[in-house]
Parts: sequence; C-alpha cells; structure tokens
Amino acid sequence: MIRVITVIMLWLYTAVCFAVTFKSRREPTGVGGVANSMMDPVTLFSDIVYTGCIVIGAAFVFASLIRYIEHRRNPLMVNMSTVVFLLIAGIVLLLLPFLSYVDSSALRYSFFS
Repeated sequence: MIRVITVIMLWLYTAVCFAVTFKSRREPTGVGGVANSMMDPVTLFSDIVYTGCIVIGAAFVFASLIRYIEHRRNPLMVNMSTVVFLLIAGIVLLLLPFLSYVDSSALRYSFFS
C-alpha cells in the first residue's frame, strides 16, 4: 500500500514539474515578461476610461440638444454658451477613443479592434 502511494506521489510530482516547465516556456521571462504582464491592467483601465468617455460624451450631446430646445422656448432661462459647451465637450469625449488612430503611441480601445 505504501509503495502504491509512493508511486502515485512520484507520478504527480513528475506531472507538476512538466506542467510548470511547459507553462514557463509559453510565457516570456525576464523584464519583457514583467512588462507584458503589467500592461494587462493598464489596458483594462484604458478600456474603462474610453467606455466612460463614450457614455458621458453621448450624454453631453443629448443634454446639449435638450438645452437647445429649452433655449428656443425661453432664451433667458438657458444661455447659448451652455449649449455650445455641452456640444463641444460631448464631441471631444466621443472622439477620445479614436485617439489611437491619430497617435501611434496611444493605447487602442480593444472594442474597436
């Protein structure tokens, strides 16, 4: 019985050693591997920021349309500068995820590629 347990443990140890060896061959090691593994959270955070820019930009454009309708009804209640600011800010926020197509060093929005 003890011999069977010893053989099973030896096989498990060998299997674990092979798994670790094959896993380490697939992933880069050294400074390059550390740099690649550190870029994953940065890419995730940039995707969250880009998604927020799209949502807030669309809300700003929609708010500018609503404010323009209110301005047409009563120009003294809503200034035209508010409408223009909301429209420009919304357009800038909507175009921010496309920055990687203009600047090659910018992070790409992963939903576009």
